Amino acid sequence: MKMKKYVVKDIKEALEQIKKDLGEDAIILSTRSVKKGGFLGIGAKRYLEVTAVCEDKDQERKESSEVYRLQELLVKNREKRQEEELKELKQMIQEMKQMLGMQRMNDLPQNLQKLLKGMQAQEIEQSVASKIIEYLRISYGDVNLDDSLRQRLAEHLVAFMKTEVPNLEGAVLFTGPTGVGKTTTLAKLAARLKIVEKKQVAILTLDTYRIAATDQLKTYATIMDIPMRIAYTPKEAKIELDAMRSFDVVLIDTAGRSQNNDMQMSELKALFDVIQPNLAFLVISMNSRFSDLKDVLERFQAARHTHLILTKMDETRTFGHLINASLLGGIPLAFITNGQRVPEDIVEANAKDIAYLLSKEVLRIAQSS
Repeated sequence: MKMKKYVVKDIKEALEQIKKDLGEDAIILSTRSVKKGGFLGIGAKRYLEVTAVCEDKDQERKESSEVYRLQELLVKNREKRQEEELKELKQMIQEMKQMLGMQRMNDLPQNLQKLLKGMQAQEIEQSVASKIIEYLRISYGDVNLDDSLRQRLAEHLVAFMKTEVPNLEGAVLFTGPTGVGKTTTLAKLAARLKIVEKKQVAILTLDTYRIAATDQLKTYATIMDIPMRIAYTPKEAKIELDAMRSFDVVLIDTAGRSQNNDMQMSELKALFDVIQPNLAFLVISMNSRFSDLKDVLERFQAARHTHLILTKMDETRTFGHLINASLLGGIPLAFITNGQRVPEDIVEANAKDIAYLLSKEVLRIAQSS
């Protein structure tokens, strides 16, 4: 609040000065007649003393800003509490489902119990396992754990799978957590595209955090006689892509990112928004835990991936992620890698082959229990 007094000849003069100094929103608080000048009061002239006030805009903006920051903080705290409460609720629901599931499992015929244990051992998503077991219970009562069941089980598993091998052309982005084998997978596909499909291929890497990764990719590129360029920022990547328009495919390698790092997820989104790839592969390791798989699929949505690649199948005997990844991620599985050899150890994802493999492993466990 600003306050100012004016000694003027009349109210008109006062209004002009108030408007000039305090603005049109000022308010006159008081007026009074005063004497000024003369000698010992003799010959003094009468003037008008006017007191006016207005809001202090700078202070008002400061206070408004502080109020806004306080409101923002309160909203963030409330959202954080709501997230924590939601997580606790989900955990509670999950525990109740598990308790109910155990109860229902005990009520199942013996062989169906064994079959369910086999599906759980393969870490097949709970809702998928429950639906298949319930269908078999209603349809057959119980089942024989023989080879005829493998075919029926595979047919049911296929219904929950989503696979698609896209045509690789234009800018193709590879992202994923650290240590999942993005660079090796990219090299395998580069060799396939050049040697088998006879396409003009180039490689662009933004994985400048690890010198070893760049050197590894350079080695692959030199062996396959494929041009390779390095970009340090999304803007540079866009410039390099524009310069490589003559190639059929440009495979883009990126640094591994932690799904728990908000800044890295923001950087990934910014990269995607700038380069606008034709395809975007999310690369995930088959030997990751189920909870980590769900977390990665949820957090990496920032890059709006089009397809999945599952790696390191040779390093695990648990194959449930072959169903879980596409089911939870909502995008199709395109490729699976099963070794370190370039370019041999990569296969196209085929729903029937995956279902047969899974049913074989589930039945093996069920028969041994």
